[in-house]
Amino acid sequence: MSLSFEQIIPYYSGKAGLIIGICEQIGLGKIFDEHLTSHNGRPTDIQYGHLAQMMLVTMADEHHPLYRIRDYFERIDLDSLFNCSIDRNKLNDDRFGGFLDLMQQAGGANLLSAIAVQAFKHYGIRLGSVNFDTTSKVMWGQYETEEGTVGAVDITFGYSKQHRPDKKQIMYGMGVTQGICIDGQVFSGNLSDKTYNVDNLERAAHLRDQFESDGTPFFYIADSAAFTREFLEKAKRLQIEIITRMPDNVLECRRAVEKALDQLDTLPVYKYETATEPSIYRIMSESCVYHDVPMKMAVCYSEKLEASKRKTVEKRITKERESLETLVKRLGKRTFACREDAQIEIETLMKSEISKIKYHDIGLEITEEIIKRPGRPSKNPDANPTRSIFSVIVSIREDKQKIQRCINKECIFVVVSTDQSLSGEAILREYKTQGGVERKFQFLKSPQFVNALYVDSPRRVEALGYLMLILMLVLSIAEHVVRREMKKESATIMGPGDKKLTRPSLMAIFRIFFSVKTSAIRVNGTLHRGFNEPLRPNVKAVMRYLGIPEDIFIRG
Repeated sequence: MSLSFEQIIPYYSGKAGLIIGICEQIGLGKIFDEHLTSHNGRPTDIQYGHLAQMMLVTMADEHHPLYRIRDYFERIDLDSLFNCSIDRNKLNDDRFGGFLDLMQQAGGANLLSAIAVQAFKHYGIRLGSVNFDTTSKVMWGQYETEEGTVGAVDITFGYSKQHRPDKKQIMYGMGVTQGICIDGQVFSGNLSDKTYNVDNLERAAHLRDQFESDGTPFFYIADSAAFTREFLEKAKRLQIEIITRMPDNVLECRRAVEKALDQLDTLPVYKYETATEPSIYRIMSESCVYHDVPMKMAVCYSEKLEASKRKTVEKRITKERESLETLVKRLGKRTFACREDAQIEIETLMKSEISKIKYHDIGLEITEEIIKRPGRPSKNPDANPTRSIFSVIVSIREDKQKIQRCINKECIFVVVSTDQSLSGEAILREYKTQGGVERKFQFLKSPQFVNALYVDSPRRVEALGYLMLILMLVLSIAEHVVRREMKKESATIMGPGDKKLTRPSLMAIFRIFFSVKTSAIRVNGTLHRGFNEPLRPNVKAVMRYLGIPEDIFIRG
């Protein structure tokens, strides 16, 4: 039997195998098949679930236009990963475009919810509190909605959280629990956060009833955009407990901050452990009523904010002193004919410019100067008339005590909850999980994730947006389960760059699968598959934690 190198087909299926393996475990393919077949009415020669997983794989690996997906899978053993034959000649942009149209009709939010419920059930994850937030994604193309099209998102201008008001955009709403993207929606580009939070309360109530809970209270956690009368009243009607930040301009917030400043040194100290250095807070618990909604307040002073806030205040002090020096120069050029006029000028300054001074003590003093007539004085005193002119002298001194109080005030924020049984420390601890959704947004907008959406139809943009959220769910499930199982075993794995990891990130987990290499060779009409080298221990550990069979790369 003679063999040639041309008979050997190398494959690099590691990253694809991770994603498809997780999808297989949580039944993602079946969910897509059920939802999309019911809208199409007839079966397809390539299952919709397989098409969905192929798109998820390309999205996680720098994303490719629809017409280049077939090229991407040239060196990925799809037949082995899906355990069935896949005709690559049928992987064209028309097929994937039609898939996106069907997905949009079926409802991306419904698909995401069904997949999340199944994933939580499979991996034994219980629902905790959910952090909700929105972000924008800039769209660079020209998008026109067809006349009479209903139901597609509107790619339009709106408040840009990416600081590109010159570009059209879409909006994402996301719900995160325990670091897992459990819920998400794609919206038109002009959606406001206040509208989102009010409308999203009903969806949050549905989530609470849909998932199995671990017995802990369910909280809707959001930033200060959620703090509106309409939101609080609706949450009360739906019996949803909320935790959110109270805006600084609310009267109850200002009163609580001033009270905390007066007793700052006596407030209890709490330490929160983080990945770097612990965060130290001083917390005062208060109660208040806002539009007939009773709430518990956590008035929090953060020591970690002190350095940055001091720099901010110092810049303001410099700017204020410059404006005061301008005032001094202006007054130095003015004189007044009588003391009364000088006093009127002082009263005017006190009501206008001086009233805005925050960081300096200002002294205003009237001085009198005797002006003699010009020329040689006469020997007759009566022939030497004089007159008085008056000036306003300004003295400037930094008020150290007032400055320190301003710095302390900048370090204070107020978090509230409708659950009055919570302590201030518990409210802050729950609110600090809001960083989880922010980290997911950073990953969502990373060029390593999806840098561009290569479609020109709003319907397909919307469907791709939901695929991005589903991929976020899949990878964050992997992150959560791997971390949970590693913690049980007190284990470590080698991450990218041979770093020992005890809590690997979803990107670190994804990247270690680059090492998986397989080959296929056909001998006497039979295709044989095998690993080029044994799976590395870190890959084997992750697959064991996630329940992915090791032969997924070489089966079939």
